Amino acid sequence: MNDAVLPDVMDQLAGIAPGSRLFELRRQRPEVVRHLQGSDEAILAPANDGGLSRAERAAAALRIAILLGDEALEQHYRALLVGLDASDTLLRTAEAGPRTVTDPRWAAILAHVDRVTTSPDSATRADLDELLGAGLSAHALVSLSQLIAYVNFQSRVLAGLRMLGDAE
Repeated sequence: MNDAVLPDVMDQLAGIAPGSRLFELRRQRPEVVRHLQGSDEAILAPANDGGLSRAERAAAALRIAILLGDEALEQHYRALLVGLDASDTLLRTAEAGPRTVTDPRWAAILAHVDRVTTSPDSATRADLDELLGAGLSAHALVSLSQLIAYVNFQSRVLAGLRMLGDAE
C-alpha cells in the first residue's frame, strides 16, 4: 500500500473512512494529500525547530483552533501538546490567552497568534519587530507565520471536507 492510500491527518480530523467516496475523491489528487501531510510534518515537527519548539508550535496551533472554534482541531492539538508539555504551562496559557502569560516571549507569540487569526489585516511591521524584540529569531518568526497560516488553512479545508462528507 503506498502513501497515497493511507489515511492522513486531514482524513482523521474530518472523520473520513478509508474506502469511502470522499476518501477516494481525495486520492484522485495524491500529490495534494502527500504534500498536505508533508506540510503538517514540516511545520509541526521540523528537523530544525529554529527556536520555536514543538511544544510551542502545538500550543500555538491549539490557540488558533480555539479561536476558530474548530473542535476537531482543538482535540487534535490538545492531544499533541499533552505529549510535549509535561508541565501543562503551555496548555493552560494557550487555553486562557496572552493576557494570562508572564513570560514576555510567549505572551508576544500568543498575542500575535490571536491578532493574525482574528484580525489579520491589523498586523503590522511593528508586530513583527515586537516578536523579534521578545527574542524570536527570524527563523522562528517565519515558522510561526507558517504555522498560523497552516492551521487556519486546515480549518477551512476541514470545513469543506465536512460539507462534502455530509452530502454523501
